[in-house]
Amino acid sequence: MEKISVITVVYNDCEHIRKTMDSFFSQTWEDKEYIVIDGGSVDGTAGVIREYSDRLAYWCSEKDEGLYDAMNKGISHVTGDWIIILNSGDVFYNNTTLEEMMIAKKDKECDVVYGNGIARAHSQDDYVESSEDMRLLEYCAIYRHGCSMVRTDIHKKYLFDTQKSREYGFALDYDVIYRMYHDGCRFVKIPVCVQIYLVDGVSNDWLDSLKYNRRISTQYGEKTTKKNIFFIKQWLNHILKCNALYRLLVSFVYEFILNGVIMHIPSWTLRRICMKLIGMSIGKDSFISKNTYFMVPQSFTIGDYCHVNRDCILDARGGLRIGNSVSVSHRVNIMTGSHSVNSSMFRTKYLPIIIEDYVWLGVGCTILQNVRIGKGAVVCAGAVVTRDVAPYDIVAGVPAKVIGKRSRNLEYECRWDAPFT
Repeated sequence: MEKISVITVVYNDCEHIRKTMDSFFSQTWEDKEYIVIDGGSVDGTAGVIREYSDRLAYWCSEKDEGLYDAMNKGISHVTGDWIIILNSGDVFYNNTTLEEMMIAKKDKECDVVYGNGIARAHSQDDYVESSEDMRLLEYCAIYRHGCSMVRTDIHKKYLFDTQKSREYGFALDYDVIYRMYHDGCRFVKIPVCVQIYLVDGVSNDWLDSLKYNRRISTQYGEKTTKKNIFFIKQWLNHILKCNALYRLLVSFVYEFILNGVIMHIPSWTLRRICMKLIGMSIGKDSFISKNTYFMVPQSFTIGDYCHVNRDCILDARGGLRIGNSVSVSHRVNIMTGSHSVNSSMFRTKYLPIIIEDYVWLGVGCTILQNVRIGKGAVVCAGAVVTRDVAPYDIVAGVPAKVIGKRSRNLEYECRWDAPFT
């Protein structure tokens, strides 16, 4: 069994440090160690850490040169095979996160494993899917550093270059990622949500982020012109999206044009053309009936040979991915948005839903956020699915429970070609 070393750096964060530390100790992966580096806090943080001292591999509370110097100090004390950075205030997504990461990366030749995360603002949680396109590492970080796991020998070779703090600011983590990528380290994306992280810090400044990323990605002078064009486009795109008129236009296109007009056109051929023109991802020979209602359609993906019947609600605000040969019956509700019922701010939450190949969703069923419906599974009419459904399970009821198993011999395609539908 490989050992995972988790490092938390903190300074004057008594409010959050206990929650972060408890997140580590709740992990089911047994072979792990925890290192906590406190920069000499004076608000009681060190006292909280001291309560856990007998369970820590190493900890200290002393003045350092800042966040990245503290991370380097933590790395120097690591004895495990893999390193994860868990900043104070951040938490692992659930108590099986480390175990899920190790299972997902099993048998893969890699130096860096990275997954997805949830960005937590004052009153909203947003699911953030990391990119699978490694080529984008030439321009920017495609994942949050805390949502990755790096081989210890690699991270000890690629430390945070604190001498460049003034030049690269809060993007020194991308500098490490870029140098690893530039030198040929092997990156692997895994389908695991790793952390819930706070976004209220300085690294949330998009303009500084663009500036630092450009400096880092052009440090070797390669393809500088191409990269300058990329960052100019990124800047223009952000300016556009922050414009109230742009947001109004997008809302008009999605709500009025798509849901109010396009989804009532009595011709699938014409509907499909219009849907693809506004950026929707629709696979080969898939069919979506009239009167389907979409939320944030640009985050919706459907594979080949699928059929979505009438009067369905497809909420893709947290990301909605449907596989191949999936049958979605009438009046099905798929909801990626919700709220935290115990939050004083009634915090909104957007979490993904994944529906794998050959799934059949029965009439009037509801699939709630953060659920994966496994290959070949069946959700019976009227059921409410609140947790993952294993492949080929048949589930029914409120909440949905397993009532049987489906045959694994599935080779069909869901095709539909009725006029005026």
